[in-house]
Amino acid sequence: MKPSRHKSVVVDKAESGMRLDQFAAQSLENHSRATVQKCIESGIIRINGNHSKKNVRLKTGDLVTIDEDTLMSITSEKLVPQDIDISVLFEDEFMLAVNKPAGMVVHPGSGNRDGTLANALAYRMPSLSDGFTHDRPGIVHRLDKHTSGILLIAKTNQTHAALAALFSERSITKQYIGICIGNRPQEHGILEAPVGRSRSDPVKHVIKNSGKYAKTEYRLLKYESGISVLQFRLHTGRTHQIRIHTSHAGFPIVADELYGGGRDRVKRTDPLSRPFASSVFKCFSRHALHAHRLIFIHPFTGKKTDLSSPVPDDMLAAMNICGVTKGQARQEIEWNMFA
Repeated sequence: MKPSRHKSVVVDKAESGMRLDQFAAQSLENHSRATVQKCIESGIIRINGNHSKKNVRLKTGDLVTIDEDTLMSITSEKLVPQDIDISVLFEDEFMLAVNKPAGMVVHPGSGNRDGTLANALAYRMPSLSDGFTHDRPGIVHRLDKHTSGILLIAKTNQTHAALAALFSERSITKQYIGICIGNRPQEHGILEAPVGRSRSDPVKHVIKNSGKYAKTEYRLLKYESGISVLQFRLHTGRTHQIRIHTSHAGFPIVADELYGGGRDRVKRTDPLSRPFASSVFKCFSRHALHAHRLIFIHPFTGKKTDLSSPVPDDMLAAMNICGVTKGQARQEIEWNMFA
């Protein structure tokens, strides 16, 4: 019998004192905290080879091991194809680009076993790449549930590997549009700070010295009474990167409750600017961030591929309040691309 594959992670000084379940959840970002805790209870996750409790505090140098094969076997569930409408922006024999609406989860996870983009793709496409796990065929990269916009989907394993390499090498230009509240940003700026999972909240990520390098570039398209319309370029692709960086800089994404852009932020706006900020806030039932554009050299045709997702109605409505008409918004966003 082939031995199980194990993932081993050594606890460093910055992680000393973390609970085992928090540390393991950080290493297994694609699994829920509840799943991680069950794996600890069953011995799939161990400290220095020993079966431990989930609330054990780790020490520098501890070796945390994860039995990956057993983890996969207990968490595997067959992906159910579902007839869910999806908007295809581009398609060829290698890949397709889809427009993910705000509110749709990219793939099944804790609390979202169906109704995801992966379920919709399984129904529409007879064949996709194997993906990183069994329930993510074709999925090369992700967007947060409430972030709208463009996603690339791989049809074959060869395409999946090629696209994953482009993302890893930062050879794909990723442009977002966001509406922020708070401090006035510079006309052009770079936000550069390491990002990692919060020790106190399994959903949240934070700026931390032990985190992964992250770089976000932005240009200011419009500013009015504490509200900014910004164009972002991601130089790295960390979880929640734009949301964390803008919050840290003092201008969080509008309606982003997790990172300080929620209704309380509107209440703290200068009284003279508050009605304006409130009118923008009312445009959104989700955080105001849209993945607008991907530019890359096609790995098989060698052609420059420039794909964009239409700016959704809620963001256009907010831009209009800021004095940017629908036509001006589309033109300015399209042409004000980073060099």
